Amino acid sequence: MSVLDRLAKVQAARPQGGGGARMKGIYHTWKDGGNKIRLAGDFVEVRTHFIAPAPKRKDRGLCAQTAFQGDDKIPQVINCLNWDIALERPLKEKTCPICKLNAVARAVLAEKPGEDEKKFFEALRQATRATSTLKWNIIDRDDPMVIVEKNGKDEKVLGFKIASVGPEAAKDIFGILKQVGYDINDPTRGIDLEVIKDSKGARTTYSARAVIEGTSLKVTPFTKEELALEMNDLKVRCGKQTEAEKIVDALHEDLREIISANVADTTGDDETVDAAVDAAVADVSEAEAPAPVKAPVKAPAPAPVKAPAPTAGKVPSSVLDRLAKKPVSTVEAAAIQDVLGGEGTDSGDGDGLLDGTAKKK
Repeated sequence: MSVLDRLAKVQAARPQGGGGARMKGIYHTWKDGGNKIRLAGDFVEVRTHFIAPAPKRKDRGLCAQTAFQGDDKIPQVINCLNWDIALERPLKEKTCPICKLNAVARAVLAEKPGEDEKKFFEALRQATRATSTLKWNIIDRDDPMVIVEKNGKDEKVLGFKIASVGPEAAKDIFGILKQVGYDINDPTRGIDLEVIKDSKGARTTYSARAVIEGTSLKVTPFTKEELALEMNDLKVRCGKQTEAEKIVDALHEDLREIISANVADTTGDDETVDAAVDAAVADVSEAEAPAPVKAPVKAPAPAPVKAPAPTAGKVPSSVLDRLAKKPVSTVEAAAIQDVLGGEGTDSGDGDGLLDGTAKKK
């Protein structure tokens, strides 16, 4: 498809002014309990990150709550910037700050850090992992209507909605497909599914099963009205990206420090990025934490600080100390450049590795 064709497609999907019509209520929301749906067409795979706080788990999340409020708010679930939605494959250029945090966490854990750091970075690795989600056109059997806005008036009409199917439900659907032996989204032979959302526990879970009528699968051919419906262009509708700068600005301050302390070449391929991250983290991990500053004699002793829960805590102070810039000796500088493959370490102050100023050949 040419650039002109793609732009025309995007423009056609946008809300139209004047006497045109636009759709609302097309994004399906799973309700607690059973959700009866009918799949239609093919799915599109996206990679997403959940970045908001989770009060139910007492998890502060990756970003402050204020980032999801106001006119300039960002989505709680963002598309991974390292994923090409159009081609459904990873991008060569790596710009996702959440994946950057994940790479740092994995690299630190590979160095077998102390207990506090281990707990923190294990939780960070889990929180920053990209989730594979399937976007699918569905008929919502419980509420099959969407809203068409025409000339300032809303009108309910039959229409396809877009559902997000996570890994758990997707695994169940895959099992049903293998069991049935044909495409369960087929217009004439397809079947209804029931997706069960359970949010009673510490984390919300999803499962899926085929709808049974009597002792057999409930085959549900599309009606004439359903066959006449136009499906949503999933790549256009679900392809919105949040700017990397806005994501970084929304992160908790200590997480921003981790990113800024481990600046690497994120425009290269996976091996280049991973090598730079590994080298920076290895150098930080080998550095000794600075000696604590002695408090004045008359100053009261500081109250003991309780170690935070792994999923809710901030970066341990020892981690931030180790991430702080440190002078690099001539011998150390030469060793660092052997790893990074650069020509110089800094501009004269020996801090080039961690602030990202190391040059490449």
